[in-house]
Amino acid sequence: MIYFLDANIISYLLKGNTSVLKKLEELAEDDNQFEIPSIVYYEIKRGLLANGAATKLTRFLNFAKEIGIVDLKNSTLDIAAQIYADLKKSGEIIEDDDIFIGATALENNAILVTNNKRHLGRIKDLKIEVWN
Repeated sequence: MIYFLDANIISYLLKGNTSVLKKLEELAEDDNQFEIPSIVYYEIKRGLLANGAATKLTRFLNFAKEIGIVDLKNSTLDIAAQIYADLKKSGEIIEDDDIFIGATALENNAILVTNNKRHLGRIKDLKIEVWN
């Protein structure tokens, strides 16, 4: 399986959350693949830079290099546009960042690991796992 890590999960890892780290290690033992959507990379990096968290930034950049970053493609933007239209029609709009993250996961048939099920759960057909 392919797992995409959301910003809140990466934040837990950077803070040393043992239960999230244990789950990641268990799934990695079963040859599962982990990646970071480019929007999540942006969210984490901007926060660490803004807070002057140099040590965490270095750890994050090394982690991102190790597992890989999935870029937005034009086809991802098309999926995101449809998600936005569907959510707008239902009156359940969410932030663009979350739409892009969800669209990236859908396009890559990945499971999105997040603790933001309240918003991301609104995206039709998105596979989500909550880790805490």
